[in-house]
Amino acid sequence: MSVQCATAPRSRGWSGVWKPGQLGVLTRWVPPALVDEVLAATGRFEKRVRMLPARVVVYFVLAMTLFGDCGYRGVWAALTAGMPGHLAPDPSAAALRQARRRLGTAPLALLFNRVCGPVGTKETPGVFWHGLRVVAWDGTSVEVADSSANVAHYGRHAKATSHPAGYPQVRLTALVECGTRALIGAVFGPMHDKEVPQARRLLPALRPGILLLADRGYDGYQAIRDAASTGADLLWRVQSGRLLPVIQPLSDGSHLSQILDRRSGDRLAAWQRRKRPTPPPELTAMAVRVIRYQVTVTTADGRQHTSTVRLITTLLDPGRHPAAELAELYHQRWEIETAYYGLKVTLRGPDRVLRSHTVQGVEQEIYALLTVFQLTRTAIHDTAHIAGLDPDRLSFAIAVRTARHTVITAAVPAPTTSVTTALAILLHPRNLTDRRRRSRVSPRCVKRTLSPYAYNKTAGSVGRKAPATTTITLTPQPDPTDMASP
Repeated sequence: MSVQCATAPRSRGWSGVWKPGQLGVLTRWVPPALVDEVLAATGRFEKRVRMLPARVVVYFVLAMTLFGDCGYRGVWAALTAGMPGHLAPDPSAAALRQARRRLGTAPLALLFNRVCGPVGTKETPGVFWHGLRVVAWDGTSVEVADSSANVAHYGRHAKATSHPAGYPQVRLTALVECGTRALIGAVFGPMHDKEVPQARRLLPALRPGILLLADRGYDGYQAIRDAASTGADLLWRVQSGRLLPVIQPLSDGSHLSQILDRRSGDRLAAWQRRKRPTPPPELTAMAVRVIRYQVTVTTADGRQHTSTVRLITTLLDPGRHPAAELAELYHQRWEIETAYYGLKVTLRGPDRVLRSHTVQGVEQEIYALLTVFQLTRTAIHDTAHIAGLDPDRLSFAIAVRTARHTVITAAVPAPTTSVTTALAILLHPRNLTDRRRRSRVSPRCVKRTLSPYAYNKTAGSVGRKAPATTTITLTPQPDPTDMASP
């Protein structure tokens, strides 16, 4: 990252303008003009000459994400490593901290809003299925510094059987493009915020032409109704106890049904228990199609595990959208888990917590984390598109490492360069993954327990992944006369 600073009397501080190179190779996607536009829109431009202009502070906060294991002075040293020593200002940690407070949260929030969104095109492998853009949403949590302000606002995760977690946590829900793992939108708040209400705040990002995948934690009637009202199509897993009466069996093994609100579900269940010959009561319901199948996972040592999955979808035509293809497509939902791994482990760092001790600082830091993640995913997609590759074959970890190196060396791409030397590292044969990733399984267990005594451990190493063969088999639908069949 290069900085041009004009020498000024010590009492007046430094005045500086950042030249291209502010965030290394990622500067192409967050240029100074965009940063200035965000600062102007939020009214955060400085009113007097400072050692740390607002534009500089924005890039500093973004760089904190790339260099999470460094203190303020260490991050600043990385930013100015490519500058001549006599030109680089040398602010104290206190000055950098005060500059963050002056900047506030609004510029980073608006910057993320400008860079987030789908990045895949119709030519990008895995982004579209039958003309629909495949996306998924889910929630996660992010640990923040253990300060009194953070504990009071965000709270600690705890259960009745264990002590509270060591760090307060932020609940984050994101909408992710499955083919590229780019962030279409993200919201966050205290741990007492529930996932479904948070997901509702992402509804404006949905529109016709999108196929939304979700797990069984979102199978409430109102959530399904509201998501479908945006015009997006749905493919959601539902809980085993959900009442889905068989209205009409279909040729591909699925069946038409209706999903009921809670009151209507109770009335229908009571009507079925009494086996009355009269027509069922008037219900509040929405038409859906139900796909039921079994997933059999066979590990290398021959062990098998079988589970039953039920999906509902608003794609009602079995001819255009076969059940077998939808059952296989649903497993793309796990791409959001891979995205969260990249966000929380690869980029933030394993077992690290965010550094900010104030609520405003936490919000600023999370928006910076989301922004840098999105910039890196965009860089991966654009590089893969130019090279004619699937973005899945390019390593997120290597992209982050490359971005760090280019920040330190102040290396940026020329505007006319299609693939820079830095991004070409991603395309080196040794850095490309296989064309088809192996199917693997990992035990579902708690790796960071809430008590000093480990629990839910499996035999051998906790969390060890093992190669496996996964088989999806559609199962016969229940008898249409059995309205209560799951």
